[in-house]
Amino acid sequence: MRATRPVGFVTPQSKTRTFAARILALLGVSLPWLVVLAWFSSAAWFLCDDAFISFRYARNLVDGQGLVFNVGERVEGYTNFLWVLELAALWKVFGLRPENVAPWLSVLCTIGTLAAVVWWASSLPGLRRRSLVIWMALGFLCTSATFAVWTSGGGLETRQFTLFVVVAVVCLTVHSGSRQGLLGASLSLAAAAYTRPEGLLIAACCFGWFVVQKVVAARGRFRVDVRELGWLVLPFAVVVGAHFLIRYAYYGEWLPNTYYAKHVRPWYESGFNYLWAAVIETGLYLLMPLAALAIRRSWREHTDLRFVLPLACIVPHMAYVFQIGGDYFEYRPLDFYWPLLAVPVATGIVHLGTAASALLRRLRSGRLAPGPSVCAVVLFAPTLFYAGALQAEILLRSAAVDGHRERFHLEVEEDRAGWLFAAPGMRALVPVSNDLRRRMARQLVGLRFVGHREAAKLKLQEWADYERMERGVFPEDALTATGALGVQSYFLADLRVVDGHGLVDAVVAQNPVTWANSERLMAHDRIPPPGYVLEERGANIMVLPSASSEEEALARGGYALRVAPDLWMPFDAADHAWVLGRFDPNRLRMRDEPESRWELQVASIRSNESRSATDLCEPAPTVLCVQDGRYRVTLDWSSPDGAGAAARVSEAQTSEAGLFFFFTPANWEVLVKVLDGCEVNGHHWVSAASSTELGLDLVVRDVRTGAERRYVKAAGEPDAFTDTSALREACVGEAP
Repeated sequence: MRATRPVGFVTPQSKTRTFAARILALLGVSLPWLVVLAWFSSAAWFLCDDAFISFRYARNLVDGQGLVFNVGERVEGYTNFLWVLELAALWKVFGLRPENVAPWLSVLCTIGTLAAVVWWASSLPGLRRRSLVIWMALGFLCTSATFAVWTSGGGLETRQFTLFVVVAVVCLTVHSGSRQGLLGASLSLAAAAYTRPEGLLIAACCFGWFVVQKVVAARGRFRVDVRELGWLVLPFAVVVGAHFLIRYAYYGEWLPNTYYAKHVRPWYESGFNYLWAAVIETGLYLLMPLAALAIRRSWREHTDLRFVLPLACIVPHMAYVFQIGGDYFEYRPLDFYWPLLAVPVATGIVHLGTAASALLRRLRSGRLAPGPSVCAVVLFAPTLFYAGALQAEILLRSAAVDGHRERFHLEVEEDRAGWLFAAPGMRALVPVSNDLRRRMARQLVGLRFVGHREAAKLKLQEWADYERMERGVFPEDALTATGALGVQSYFLADLRVVDGHGLVDAVVAQNPVTWANSERLMAHDRIPPPGYVLEERGANIMVLPSASSEEEALARGGYALRVAPDLWMPFDAADHAWVLGRFDPNRLRMRDEPESRWELQVASIRSNESRSATDLCEPAPTVLCVQDGRYRVTLDWSSPDGAGAAARVSEAQTSEAGLFFFFTPANWEVLVKVLDGCEVNGHHWVSAASSTELGLDLVVRDVRTGAERRYVKAAGEPDAFTDTSALREACVGEAP
């Protein structure tokens, strides 16, 4: 007689097939979202200069020099300990260089974050219309341009931190009843703290939530199982405590040097602009109330506080961002907000859809009415639009920019984004967003990914060829100074550096900042004390971008050293005899009187050391400083086909005038002068003359008052002008 299985009997094989079928169905309906994310992420793919600071630490660790930036100097100029260790391990074991592997490591973390969100929604007990919630949650995440920007992460650790935070929240809200879940949450929070210092704040929020929800479950009585709390807190405390002890033993400080370099004082006005811009651009004004609705319904129906945890992490973190003034990058600290909000927001929409469906049935007196799922999808569509449309427009417009532009800011204008302005309310929101982003860009706050991408591309063109240079070219006593650490220092691996902004220099990091918040520059406030770079540290060499010929190298620097076939290193140095004694004379070439070039470098260093609150202009490859640093001059060029970039500053300049070039230093294109006309008519005058038919956008900014004059020349318009009433503020108080 043939045996039969009981009705309802399920084999392990059938369970596996059912699970696989559900996964395939989920991937099928979510495929459009994943395509959008892939599109946005590819458009926003970038590396940034800051990432190369961590890359240099990883290089020195692989080389056996320790976790240092300069060999022999123990300064913790990074805040991503675990990320640096991972990059070093991948380089050491598999030969994968950080600049190549870091973006893909971030992509893997993005995939893990999406999987964690799906796992969360799939495992939460009592979740209505679970499949719809997952579909909408993925929709919110994958169409978020801000989330897409950090898919490649610029080479930074941002998305890894997000992954660890999301995994910790999932473990606590779904698996906190088991030791494995508590241990998983504890170790995930520890990994987050090893990745970013904000992990300590998130861990405190999670621990507090755990205690509160246990007290609520005990009906107000403080009954927390000490063993459960121990499984959550102790592993974290041991692992993170070990990191603090290692830091103190190795670096002699309890906090990283970057804390001292970046934290000057509270910067609430900048923090407000940063957060308000994010609220408008990402639709947080809709997402937060919808998440709050999900909390309210879960509390009323199940006395459930699971959805409280995401907001318990986000709101205190917002207060922290408000206090520090935001960030140098666009919404980088907020990256973990979007995956934590995705499921609560989708759940809130389902609750609204259920309520709307019930209301329509009552209004229609039993006649056919849309079901809860249909109503939820109808509500989802406008929410998705207001959460994603503005940021998508900014991302796609920004991605099309080619060429570095100093303090890049994109205006969203009606003539190019009429579809956006046609939406109700957008005509009021977009101008506010434009104004906030414009104000932030002036102080290096929330700079868009494209600015970092194009700056890094430019620096890679200038410095990456030095990777072909053999190691050991620089003598041990060679020391340079720079304010742009990343790409340059990474490829000049053996050259010790004095950091002009203090990230890897403890003295500069703690040099007091005296100017007001209105005159600050995000992460660029610190400057060396007078005499520190030259007299105390003894900076003696300034290496310049690589050249392919002796002639090109000597056009840039006083000396030229052949460091590889068809590769020359131009440089200036303080002591001619030192150069002759340290470098191979068979490969060394020099100008007549090469020491005269060093005088220009000394003047630049001393100007930076003496910079005050009323003298903030800092020379850069695309920034001309005139009138003793009072005026900051930048120039962008554009062609009729839409190409364009920031013009570069020639070395030929005076205190009143400078030359810009577009392509090669020998081919000057525009002369700009700012003259003191106070005794004539009470103004400083701006003059410019060009030898190009291209369009020009010239900006002259008074760094003391913020007054700014902009001159735009379309292609083919007159090539010279003089504005004798340009800037009055510098003449106020002077004798006419």
